[in-house]
Amino acid sequence: MNRFLRNIFFILMTCQVCTTAVSAQELLSSTFSRDTILIGDQVEWGARVNVPKEVTIWVDSLLNPVVPGVELISGYTFDTLKTKRDFYDIDMKAIITSFDSGSYYLPRQVIYFYKGEELVDTVVVEERTLEVTTIPVDTATYQMYDIKGPYTYPVTAGEVLPWVGVALVVLALGYLIYRMIRNRRENRSLFGKAEVKDPPHITALRHLEDIRGKKLWQNHKEKEYYTEITDTIREYIEARYEVSTFEKTTAEIVQELESLEISGSEWEELKELFGVADLVKFAKYSASEGENERAIPVAVRFVNATYVVKLEEEENNG
Repeated sequence: MNRFLRNIFFILMTCQVCTTAVSAQELLSSTFSRDTILIGDQVEWGARVNVPKEVTIWVDSLLNPVVPGVELISGYTFDTLKTKRDFYDIDMKAIITSFDSGSYYLPRQVIYFYKGEELVDTVVVEERTLEVTTIPVDTATYQMYDIKGPYTYPVTAGEVLPWVGVALVVLALGYLIYRMIRNRRENRSLFGKAEVKDPPHITALRHLEDIRGKKLWQNHKEKEYYTEITDTIREYIEARYEVSTFEKTTAEIVQELESLEISGSEWEELKELFGVADLVKFAKYSASEGENERAIPVAVRFVNATYVVKLEEEENNG
C-alpha cells in the first residue's frame, strides 16, 4: 500500500513540474523606444518575453500600414538576450514611422506559445499610443520672402571641353568619309595616293592563267570552264573598248565589235569560241577535248592581238 501511494505521489509531482515549465512563459516588458516622435522619425515597437527552452513563439505578421498614417519600415525581428537554466528571454522588435502629425493607436499584438505543434498559451501586448508632432513655426519672427529665380552658374572649361572634343571627332570622321568617297572616285587611296591598276590585257591574261590552273574541264566542269573564260573576255572588251558586254548576248557583242573593225584570224577564232561556249552553257553540249584545249589559247591570242593593235594606234597617233 505504501509503495502504491509513493508511485501516485511521484506521478502527481511530475505532472506539476511539467505544467509549471509550460506555463512559466511571461511578458517581461512592452518595448516602445519613444511614444512621441517628429514626422519621419523611426521608433521601435515590440516586447520582451521569457519562455522555456522547449517552447516556441509565434506572432502574426504586421500589416503595412500598421494603421492609417503609420508606416511599417521592417517587420518583427527576434533576438535571444540571455539564458537561465531552462528559460531564455526573447526580444522582438519592429520599426515604424509616420509622415503625418497626430495621435495613432497601435493595435494590440498577440504572442502565441507552442510546445511542438500544440498551442499552450498566449500573451497580449497591449495597444499603445504614438504621438507624431511637427516642428513649431515661430510666428512672431517669421517673415515671408519672394521666391528666388534659378541661379545661373558660370560655364566652366571642364563642361565645355567634352563638347569641343565630340565636335572635333565628328568633324574628323566627316572629313575622312569625304576623302574616302572622293579618292575612290578618282581611284586613289585614303591618303590621296593614286592606285596603280594593271592594264586591261594584263588583268585578262592573269585571269586566263588562273583558269588554266584550275583544270576545270579535266574535272568535268565544262560549263564553269567556259563561263569563266567568256566572262574574262567580256571584262577585257569592256575595259579595252568601253563597250557594255554583260547586258548583251554573244551575237550582240560580235555585232558591236565588228562595228569597231576588229578583224583577223584571232577574231574568227573568238567568235567560234563564243559559239562553243553558248552550246556548252545553254544546250548541254559536250565539247571535244580539242575544243577544250584550244579555248584558253584562243582567248590569249585575241587579247594579245588587240593589245598589239592598240600599241600600233598609239605610235601612229604619237
